[in-house]
Amino acid sequence: MKHTKIVTALAATTLFSSLSSVPVNAQEANNEVDAAIEQVVVTGSRIRSANAESVSPITTVDAEEFLSRGVIRTEDLVNALPQVFAAQGSSASNEATGTAQVDLRGLSADRTLVLVNGRRLPYGSPISVPSDLNQIPSSLIKSVEVLTGGASAVYGSDAIAGVVNFKLIDDFEGMKFTTTLTTTQHNNDNENLQTLLDSNDFDKPSSSVWDGYGQEYSMVMGTNFEDDRGNITVYANYREVEPILQSERDFSACALAADGDSGERFACGGSGYSYPANLSNTSGINGVPTGFRVNNGEFAEGSSVFNYAPFNYYQRPDQRYSVGALAHMEVNDHFAPYLEMSYMDDSSTAQIAPGTVSGGIFGSTGGINCDNPLMSAQQANFLCGAAGLSTSGNYDASGNYLGPDAIAEGVLIRRRNVEGGPRQDEIRHESFRIVIGTEGHLAGPFEYDLFASYANVSYRSRFEGDANRNRLGNALNVVTDQRDGSSTFGQSVCAVNADADPTNDALDCSPLDYFGPNGASPEATAYILESKGITGDTGLKNIVFSVNADLDDWGIKSPWADYAVGVAGGVEYRENTLEYIPDEIYRTAVTPELPISGDVSVKEVFAELNIPLVNDKPMMQSLGVEAAYRYSDYSSDFETNTYKLGLNWSPIENLRFRGSFQKAVRAPNVVELFSSQQRFEVDLTQNVDGSFDPCSGETPFATFEQCARTGVTAAEYGNIQDNPAGQFNTLVGGSEALKPETANTYSFGLVFSPELLSGLTVSIDYFDIEVEDLVGSVNPNLAMGNCLATGSDYFCDLIKRGQGGSLYLFDDGYFQRFNINTGSLETKGFDLATDYAFEVGDMGDVKVNFVGTYLDEFTSTPLPDSTSSEVYDCKGLYAGLCGRPRPEWRHKMLMSWATPYDLSLSLTWRYVSAVDIAQTSSQQALVGSFAQVNKTLGARNYFDLSAGYVLNDQASIRLGINNILDRDPPLTTSSAIEDGGNGNTYPQFYDAVGRTIFMGFTYQI
Repeated sequence: MKHTKIVTALAATTLFSSLSSVPVNAQEANNEVDAAIEQVVVTGSRIRSANAESVSPITTVDAEEFLSRGVIRTEDLVNALPQVFAAQGSSASNEATGTAQVDLRGLSADRTLVLVNGRRLPYGSPISVPSDLNQIPSSLIKSVEVLTGGASAVYGSDAIAGVVNFKLIDDFEGMKFTTTLTTTQHNNDNENLQTLLDSNDFDKPSSSVWDGYGQEYSMVMGTNFEDDRGNITVYANYREVEPILQSERDFSACALAADGDSGERFACGGSGYSYPANLSNTSGINGVPTGFRVNNGEFAEGSSVFNYAPFNYYQRPDQRYSVGALAHMEVNDHFAPYLEMSYMDDSSTAQIAPGTVSGGIFGSTGGINCDNPLMSAQQANFLCGAAGLSTSGNYDASGNYLGPDAIAEGVLIRRRNVEGGPRQDEIRHESFRIVIGTEGHLAGPFEYDLFASYANVSYRSRFEGDANRNRLGNALNVVTDQRDGSSTFGQSVCAVNADADPTNDALDCSPLDYFGPNGASPEATAYILESKGITGDTGLKNIVFSVNADLDDWGIKSPWADYAVGVAGGVEYRENTLEYIPDEIYRTAVTPELPISGDVSVKEVFAELNIPLVNDKPMMQSLGVEAAYRYSDYSSDFETNTYKLGLNWSPIENLRFRGSFQKAVRAPNVVELFSSQQRFEVDLTQNVDGSFDPCSGETPFATFEQCARTGVTAAEYGNIQDNPAGQFNTLVGGSEALKPETANTYSFGLVFSPELLSGLTVSIDYFDIEVEDLVGSVNPNLAMGNCLATGSDYFCDLIKRGQGGSLYLFDDGYFQRFNINTGSLETKGFDLATDYAFEVGDMGDVKVNFVGTYLDEFTSTPLPDSTSSEVYDCKGLYAGLCGRPRPEWRHKMLMSWATPYDLSLSLTWRYVSAVDIAQTSSQQALVGSFAQVNKTLGARNYFDLSAGYVLNDQASIRLGINNILDRDPPLTTSSAIEDGGNGNTYPQFYDAVGRTIFMGFTYQI
C-alpha cells in the first residue's frame, strides 16, 4: 500500500512538472488573474461573486493566532472558540480513539463537517467517524473558517451543526523552517486536597511539576513558475508530545467522591474492584456476608476502594509524522489543474488503571473451590466452613484430582490486577489523501471545477493489560497436587495441571494467589494477561463537478441592481467504506466484537442561486436573496432533499441585516449502520445515599414494586451488590433500519461598522438548530428512571439484570443500547463578534477580536412520543442526562499590538461561565439527589500572553504562557464524571494541566 501511495505521488508531481512547459496565451492568463481578484468565494457557497457576503455567521481564525498561542495541536486552538465543545482529543484516555475532533454547538462531532480547502476529509477512524484534525498540516494553515448552522445544501451530509473549513497556503515561495517547544508547569498548592491525600496515605505530587513536554518541527518549501501562473509547495512535519499523569496534580491524584457523613466535602473514592481483593456473595450463601475483603491474609467483612486515578493520563503521549504537497498550474483559460497530497502517521498511547479481575471458577454461577490451599484456615472457615461446606478435596486412588467436595457458588473475586501494571492501548493511524482536479472557463460566463479525491485511513490498535477469562478461571482454581511422581507433589497447582499426566510439566498455568498478603506471583500474572488487537481501514472516494457563473454578460440581473445574478450547480458522487477486524481474542470473548465491513454511497445533484435585488437606493444600500438545493440518493435505500433560503439587507452602508433558513440532513454512517454488538461500561448518576443502582444495597432507594419492574426478584431485593465505581454494563450495536437525521436551522443577525469609530465591526446573530430523528440510543439513566416510575415495557425491556440482580458483576447483566432513531435536540442562542483595529500614534497598531456565545436553550426530547415531563433543557447544567458542561456564556478575546520595534504582543482572555449539576434542576426529568460538594463547577477566567520578535528579514522568535495564572479546573466527583470527563473534571473543556509555556523559532529564506 505504501508503495502505491509513493508511486501515485511521484506520478502526480511529474504531471505538474510537465505541465509547466506547456505554452499559454499571456493575455488570457492575465485576464483570468484579474477575474480571480475581482471575485471571491465565501465558505458556505460555491458561487464566485464580487460582492460576496456570508448570509450565515462565519468566525475566522488566521495563522497569526496559531503562532501567538503556540499550539502544536490544531484541536487546542479550535476548542478555544465558544461555538466549539470538547470532543475526542489529547486528554481522552479511557475509550480513547486516538483522534482529534471538533464539535460545533455541542451537537456532537458526528454532526460537524470538516473541510480542507472546501473539500471533505475522510472518516477519522473505523471506530470513530468524525474527521481527525491530526490529518491537517498545521504548518500550511492560512486560516480556519467556522460556519455554524446547517450547510448540507452546499456540502452534503454531516453539516447539521456547521462546517469547519481549513484553508491552506497554496502559493508559498521559498523555504521556511519552524520549531515550537512546549511544556506545562503546575504548582500543587491546594491545601484541602493535599490534606485529603495525606489522610488516605496516598502519594502526593511535588509542589511544582514540569511535564508534558512537546516539540514540533516543520519545513515548507515552495516555488512559483511560468510567470507565477503555477506553484508547487511541499511540507514535512514532526510532532512529539510526552504524557501527563493524573498522579502529578493534587486535584486528580485520587478519584474524588462526596464525604460519606456530610456530603459537603470531598473524599477519596474509587472502584470496588480493589487491591487486595474484594469478594461478593452474589447467591446469598447462608453465613457468608454479602460483601467481604482480603485483609492481611484473612477475610473481613466490608470492602475496600481502589484509587485508580494516579495511573490515568491527562495527556496522552503522541508522535506524528506528516508530509505532503500542493500544486496548481494555469495552462490556459480552460485548463488549470491542481493537486493536493498528504500522508500522516500518528501513534498515541492511552493508559488507564490496572485491569479489573472479576470471577472465580467459571460455570453457570461462578464460585471459589473450598479446598483451595492458598486460602488460610481463617479464610476457609469464613467462606466455606461457616456455610457448612467441606474444605477437603476429592481424589481417586491414583491421586488424580476429581474436583472439590464443595464450591462456594456465586462468590466472585473483584480485584485489580496491579501486578500486571496499567492497561495500555497503543493506537496508530496512517492516512493518505490525494485530490486531483482542474478548473477554468467552461463556456459563456460559466467557470467549472472538477475534482476527484481518494483518502484512506489505516487503524491499528494493540491493547495490553486485561486478564484472559479462561486462563483466569484456570489460575484461580488451585488445589494441592496429589499425583504420584509429579515434580510438584504436595504443592499448590492449578487444577488443570492436577488433571494432567504427572510426567508432563509443560502446562504453563501458575496458581493465582489473590488471598494471601503478598499478591500474585509474576508467573501467574504473566499467565493470565492477554494482548489483543484490532485492525481496520476506512476510505473516501469523492467526485465533484460544479459550475458557477456571474450572469452579467447575459444581462440577467435585477433592474434595480448593479450586480448580476450568480448561479452554481453540479453533481457529486461520494462513497465511504469501512472495515473493522478484531482479532480472535476479541471475537471469542463472552460478548464478542465481530468484524464490520460496509459501505455507503450517494449520488447528488445540487444548485445555488444568488440574486442581488437592489443596491445604492435610499434605505436599500443593498438587498439580495440566495437559495440552495441538494437532492441525494443513498445506497442505504433512502433519498433526501435539503435546501437553504437566505436574505442580506443593508439599509445604509455601515449596517447589514442577514437571515437564513436551512434544512440539513445527516445520513447514518457506516459504523452506526453496521457495528456489531459490543459491551462497554457507563455511569449511572441516580446517586442516592451512595447507591448508584437504586435497587442495590441492603435498603434500596426504590421500592420492591419499582425494582421488580426492572427485573429484581423478591430474593434479590436488598441483596444486590452496589458498584462503588458507578459503572454498569451496556450492550451497544448498529442497525441497518436507521433513517437520516434532519435539522431545521434558523439564523438572524446584523453586522454594524459605525462611521464614528473607524476600524470597528460588530456582529450579533441568533441561532436556532433543531435536529429530529436523532441517531442514538436510550440513555441508561432515562431507561432506569422511567422504568421505575411507570413500568413502561419500552424502557424496562432495556434493563437486563444478571445473576443476583447485578448490572455489572456478570456478563448477563447490562443495559441494552442499540442504535435507533430517537427524539430531537434543539439549541438556541446568540453569537457576538467584534473586530476593532486602530493605531496608537507612532507606537504601532492594535487589533481586538472578541467572540462570545450565549446559550439560551439546549433541549432534549428523548423519544418521539416523550411527554413534556420527559423533556429537559441542559442550559447551564452538567452531568446526568446532560453529560458534559453546557455553560450559558463563553467568550474569547484576543488583543494584539504590533509595535514599530519589531516586537508584537498578544493577550487572550478566555471565559467559561459556571454550570450546576443537572440534579439541582427543578425539571422533572433531571431532578434527583446529588453530592452537595460538586453542585457547581465554578466560572473560569484564563489569560494567555505571548510575544514575538523579528530578529531580521529571515528569522523571528516567539515566547508565551497560556493560563498564566495556573488556574485549577473546577472539580467534581467521580460519580458525576462522564461524557468526556476525566480526572475529576472535563480536561478537554477546561485547562486541566496548568500553565503551558512555549517557545518558537521561524527561519525563512
